[in-house]
Amino acid sequence: MLSIKLLPETFMRYHRAITLRRIWNASKVVASYALSNLFRRDIRMGKPFVLMVEPTNFCNLKCPLCPSGNGDMTRERGIMPFEHFKHVFEQQADHLLLLMLWNQGEPFINKHLTDMIRLASAHNVPTLTSTNVHYIKNRETARDIVDSGLSELVVSLDGVTSKSYVKYRVGGNFDRVLEGIRLLVQAKSDLQSSYPLIHLQFIIMKHNEHEIEAARKFARELGVDRLSLKTAQVYTESDAETFLPSEEKFSRYDYNADHLSTKSKISNTCRHLWYSTVINWDGAVSPCCFDKDVHYGLGDALNESDFDQIWTGQKYTDFRNAILKDRKSVPICNNCSEGVKGMFYDIEKVEQ
Repeated sequence: MLSIKLLPETFMRYHRAITLRRIWNASKVVASYALSNLFRRDIRMGKPFVLMVEPTNFCNLKCPLCPSGNGDMTRERGIMPFEHFKHVFEQQADHLLLLMLWNQGEPFINKHLTDMIRLASAHNVPTLTSTNVHYIKNRETARDIVDSGLSELVVSLDGVTSKSYVKYRVGGNFDRVLEGIRLLVQAKSDLQSSYPLIHLQFIIMKHNEHEIEAARKFARELGVDRLSLKTAQVYTESDAETFLPSEEKFSRYDYNADHLSTKSKISNTCRHLWYSTVINWDGAVSPCCFDKDVHYGLGDALNESDFDQIWTGQKYTDFRNAILKDRKSVPICNNCSEGVKGMFYDIEKVEQ
């Protein structure tokens, strides 16, 4: 169960974003989503209040279940220039409650990542990003991250020993990750900052499910703020056989020798298409992060004059209506974890 102890920290992360304009916009969006579900057609009021921007889709690791790492991604690789980020962000800044700087790839490969965070902080927009920690190599980098105003940082650590860690994080260095996390914790202390919240993410798989209690202890020893026990996403029955944990409660799937499907029932609705949008490194707009290869491109945020033209355009309207009519007909939805409840076994506050 997701801990209610997280609510105060979550409020503190978001409170600086609260303005009358943003609350009014979010209220309109929530109302339009409810009306769309009631009348079974796309009704839109307001603008997305969550923006996901992909700093890069390059990655330094070869994680076997990640399209960026395992080579399954077919779209062009690249890094978003800061000027392009500024263009797409400032069009939406006034109504945003959260900026998520990730999608595919390792965000810190983009050398302008902390500049992006600083720009968002200047607009009082909370920020969230993730990392495999390999680019946090020294005290200066750690202090720059803390000083940027980042609200929350998810750090990936799927093992409490080097052997279990590299089983999934192929090409990773366990000791370097530990050192990077310690540098971040120390930088927060040195700068007397409560942020970013350092959120250790542990994907539960067959080879590490026996380490969950050790991971909780590890999180306390490292001094992080949160621990999330995340369920693994797989794409094939072969992957399921290799990676899904033996304990059924740790999986987002129903799986046997003849069948692999998500536990969550796929309903003809999806709040993400009203609440949020995804802009990839090259400006391509996606409906959500499950569209790994941008098969459902909805526009070009860099070359169309205004994002509103995309948000209210025919492609977005048609996609929302397709979801409201028959979501199962959209392939990317068939492996969707249906939000936090399906994606995580637990998210815990780490008591020091």
